[in-house]
Amino acid sequence: MRLRERFEQLTPAGRKTVIWSVLGVLLITLTVTGYHARSGRKHDQADSAGRDLRLEEDLMEKTIFREHRRKLEDLEGLVTTMQRELDRVAKERAVAQESAAKKEPLPEIPDADTVARARESFPPPLPAAGMETPGLAVPAKERKKVGKITVVKNDTLAKDLGGQKRRTVYLPPSFMEANLLTGFDAATSGSSKNSPEPLLLRIKTPAVLPNDVKAELSGCFVVAEAVGRLDKERADVRLVSLSCLSNEGRAVIDTPVKGFVTDADSKVGLSGRVVSRMGAATVRAIVAGLFEGAGDAFKAAATTTSTSALGSTATIDSSQVGKSALGTGLSQGAQTMSDFYLDLVKQTTPVIEVGAAKKVTVIVSEGKELEIRDIRSEGLARHQPGGKR
Repeated sequence: MRLRERFEQLTPAGRKTVIWSVLGVLLITLTVTGYHARSGRKHDQADSAGRDLRLEEDLMEKTIFREHRRKLEDLEGLVTTMQRELDRVAKERAVAQESAAKKEPLPEIPDADTVARARESFPPPLPAAGMETPGLAVPAKERKKVGKITVVKNDTLAKDLGGQKRRTVYLPPSFMEANLLTGFDAATSGSSKNSPEPLLLRIKTPAVLPNDVKAELSGCFVVAEAVGRLDKERADVRLVSLSCLSNEGRAVIDTPVKGFVTDADSKVGLSGRVVSRMGAATVRAIVAGLFEGAGDAFKAAATTTSTSALGSTATIDSSQVGKSALGTGLSQGAQTMSDFYLDLVKQTTPVIEVGAAKKVTVIVSEGKELEIRDIRSEGLARHQPGGKR
């Protein structure tokens, strides 16, 4: 109450001064309080960032540890494989040494006296066919007869090699990166499905199989066929065959496969440029049609048509014979040219133009048993980088 009485006793100027002073004090107090609160929030944010940074450092350490662990496991697997290969080579070498030690000695060469005594003990030779020797019976060759068919055994026939077990490897559905070696122009007409465009692809990375397993198919060739699609402005590519050759040139894989090809945008088919060359032929066909119509008009102008109960009769005025001949010739010639240009238009349908050196992805859509064939002739292996010269 005293403060109120004192405030009421002040002059209007004094009251105004007191009010502004109180407002200034409140404003300063609010400013100081907000600054302290903001500093506290910044400190909390810094603490949380430090915790995040520490978490990220822990995560990086774990990731590095896992990577080193994986590399160590790969090295252990490689060492185990090499140790098995060394053991196998050592066993083969030991077997070869044992067989060489057990090899029979060479027979001794007989002297001249031994050869002469052996020659005297030989029986006399049999007479040739058609010659008879008195007192010497020639035994007839025995043959086994079954009904009317004589069974003769031929020991000179080649042995059947069809029963040999062939080496195979299974290729499940997979994908691999490749390069397009040949460009092509895929037709978009309906008849292009019967004659697709051939193309050649070269695989440049190992094939990725299910469960992150990889197969070394780098360098293999893939033959495919392409058909143009005007609605998508792309070329649909279907795989035909897969061909691989070993580094030494001793074995080869050449078998049909099923699959397709995707472009860099991961869409089925290869994107290309639509090229149409039918514009000039279409214009010429239209011009030929105009000349055909003009010829028909000349011919109709020189012809008089009369209709009676017996039917219609067309007569040509003697004074218009030249005009009628001109119209007939012009009409028939223009019709022939129109038919020619229409056939040309049908042949020059739009095509999808795809250039070479394009990076694509080859996808095998159906698993295939790949047969590994051994090359019997060394002519091809001799010229390979890993083969003997």
